[in-house]
Amino acid sequence: MSYTSRRIDIARHKEWLLGRIEQQRGVIAAAANAWERPAGIIDRGIGAVIYLKNHPLLLVFGVVVMAAVGRRNFVGWVGRGWVLWRGWRSLGNWIRKSGV
Repeated sequence: MSYTSRRIDIARHKEWLLGRIEQQRGVIAAAANAWERPAGIIDRGIGAVIYLKNHPLLLVFGVVVMAAVGRRNFVGWVGRGWVLWRGWRSLGNWIRKSGV
C-alpha cells in the first residue's frame, strides 16, 4: 500500500468517524431533551430546599401558620395563593410581550 493510498484510507475513516460522532450527538441531544423538564423540576426543588435552609424563619412561620389555621384551610389558602401568583406572572409576561 502506497503512502498516498494510506492517507486516503485514513481520510475516509476520519470522515466516517465524524459522521458517526454527529449521529451520536443527535442521539444524546434527544435523550437530554427528554430529561430537560424533569431535571428542571428537580433543580427547582433543590433550590427551594436550599432557600429554606438559608431562611429557616420562613419555614418556622409556615409551620406556625399551618398549626394556627389548620391543615385543610392552609392547603386551601396555599392553593389560592398559587393561583394568584401564577396569574400575576402570566399577566406580567403578557404585558412584556404586548408592550403595554
